[in-house]
Amino acid sequence: MSQTPDELGQKIKEARDKQSPKPAAASTQSGGGKALRAATDLAAALVVGVVLGYWIDRWLGTKPFGIILFLFLGFAAGFLNLYRAQTGQNDKNKG
Repeated sequence: MSQTPDELGQKIKEARDKQSPKPAAASTQSGGGKALRAATDLAAALVVGVVLGYWIDRWLGTKPFGIILFLFLGFAAGFLNLYRAQTGQNDKNKG
């Protein structure tokens, strides 16, 4: 059952190839495309946060606190989206 070093090396290489993720489709984007997506993701999250905060403030009568809270939540959500997009965690075709 002993294997030669070449056979063992080949099996290790095959196992590593199976484990390593394939390059994400987003990695083929240009630098400008990545920057535009990042800016859009962050801006959209901030806008949604402010709009929800404004709506909560009007509904509950808590004038600045809803906007402030949801602004920070939108900021956090935007950066989470940026992180996921840059690390390839958004890819639905990962297998």
